[in-house]
Amino acid sequence: MAEEEQVQQEETIRLGDLLHTLWKNKILIAVITAAVFLVGIVYTYAIAKPQYRSSSMVLVAVTQQSAPSTGEFVDYNNSLKVVNTVARLVQEDVVLDPVADRFDLSPKALSDMIAVSSDDESFIIIISVECGDSTLSMQLADALAEQLVQTMEQEGFVDLKAKLTQTSNAKPGEYSSPNKALYLIISLLGGLIVGCVTVFLIEFCSAKFRNKRDVENGLGEKVLGYFIDDKLSDGNRRAKGKVRPHASLLPAGLRNYEPYNMLFTNIKYANVDDPYKVIMVTSSKECELKTTIVANFACSLAYNAQRVLLIDMDLRKSSVHKLFKISKEQGIVDYVAGTAGRAAIVKHTTENVDVITAGRSVLNPLVIIESQRFRQLLELLRAEYDYILIDTPPLLACSDACAISKVCDGVLFNLSLRDTTKRQAALALSTLHAVSAEIVGINVTKASADKHDTESRYYYYGYHGYYGSHSEKERRTHTDGGDGRG
Repeated sequence: MAEEEQVQQEETIRLGDLLHTLWKNKILIAVITAAVFLVGIVYTYAIAKPQYRSSSMVLVAVTQQSAPSTGEFVDYNNSLKVVNTVARLVQEDVVLDPVADRFDLSPKALSDMIAVSSDDESFIIIISVECGDSTLSMQLADALAEQLVQTMEQEGFVDLKAKLTQTSNAKPGEYSSPNKALYLIISLLGGLIVGCVTVFLIEFCSAKFRNKRDVENGLGEKVLGYFIDDKLSDGNRRAKGKVRPHASLLPAGLRNYEPYNMLFTNIKYANVDDPYKVIMVTSSKECELKTTIVANFACSLAYNAQRVLLIDMDLRKSSVHKLFKISKEQGIVDYVAGTAGRAAIVKHTTENVDVITAGRSVLNPLVIIESQRFRQLLELLRAEYDYILIDTPPLLACSDACAISKVCDGVLFNLSLRDTTKRQAALALSTLHAVSAEIVGINVTKASADKHDTESRYYYYGYHGYYGSHSEKERRTHTDGGDGRG
């Protein structure tokens, strides 16, 4: 029973996702529907040519047959065969050719205009002609009826034992098509269907993840953090799409740090028996807010009375020092090179976060990362701090992050829903699996700020509380540094 209820619940959620997807993209659906409907209007009133139908009737009088016992009688079944045979003659060349020549038409074109019908309970044949000219349809219907009568009077058809009489002349053709109301209804419903199908293709066949459950199902890892993209913040506004967002530290406060507190709680209880202390934060590529997340996460830990150290191991494009407004010099590279001591490289900040910057530039960062001196330093620092956070380069950019993961307790994988494809995320995670890295979980950034999203409603509530109660000056985005990497 429990399994059945779970399956039923999953199906309900999927149905809810479908309905929510339609509602979320209602403007796109409305635009597509309107566009298709407009095409239907243009076709109905400007492109489709009006057709007119005119009909002429011919009576087939079947000759009576003699019977020895009863005198004359009519064989009904045989008579119907005669009627059907005569009806077939209308579409034959013997009838079509003379009429086609008379009106300067091809037999094929004339045949396409004709519809012949007969009733099983009568001996009447109805010859209908449909074309774009009302008068021409009338003339063709009469001409075909007359030609059929003349043809039957010829000697070659006397064996049919039937006499044909044109019972009524055709009238000017009446409008028959297109059915404008039907065409408009079809175009409206067709536009709605096309809009819905387009939305489903965009959403469910997209190369990018849509929500938390999509990420977990696609990557097989637990989502620990879910950060909404603040559309109103100054840092996220772009001029013509060319200005990259800047990174910033949030003002200290419980509301500001609520999403980070949730992330901290999830990491803390992800492995209670063997807690993660040295945590590396990385991503697939640039612009996924990696640096912003790790810096503000460190500040939130310090705000909650945790002793925290942040190490900038992105030696190729370091940016942590810019966030905390400290000098980049005298960093981890200098320590490994032996030109700076441990006390000199640990910098204290006003946010109560200790930071070790990258230091001077180095041609081969792997020499620093894989050095014994770096590993020994990390072991010494474990005893002094509750948490050590390490900012690393993107996984798909270089191999530095994979090498750093070997000295960390766990890896927090940062994923931007807006920028990273499923293939890129899966490829990046595969590089971590290849070196047997311990993946703590996934932190999602740039998620859609949608209160109807069942996967992110709680996260949105926490975020919305902050943005709804602070001044515009305090509305700083969760976006990344001037180098644009994140």
